[in-house]
Amino acid sequence: MSDILKRRVFNIHQGVTQIPYFKNLPCKIKDVDEGWVRVAFDITPNLCNYRGIAAGGVLAAFCDTLMGMASRSLGYQVTTLEINMNYIRPVHPGQQLIGVGQVVHHGGRTIVAECELMDENGKVVVKGRSSFYILRKYDD
Repeated sequence: MSDILKRRVFNIHQGVTQIPYFKNLPCKIKDVDEGWVRVAFDITPNLCNYRGIAAGGVLAAFCDTLMGMASRSLGYQVTTLEINMNYIRPVHPGQQLIGVGQVVHHGGRTIVAECELMDENGKVVVKGRSSFYILRKYDD
């Protein structure tokens, strides 16, 4: 891993552990490379809706965070322009999801990323796609 990528990973990790919003999302960074990230996410009862399954908004927030991390691993500060979610299977409390996010397009002003959330058996439960506006390049 290059020194630049190490700094980017450190900054992503700092954001997850120090920013109050991210403290409420039980994310654990498992692996990061340029334009790619893998994160674990524990589903707890307080993240579930009245039907006892993970709330769609919580899963969307996780996907947004995951795809944003993949974008930031390229060294950019970004903001979400739009997000599209496909909920494929219900997610129950006690499950741990593994999310993989990757950049699929890096333009001059925008980045497009995709993600998949998988259950313990490797089955895809959610797919997401998002466009991000590049606010600025971080100083590497």
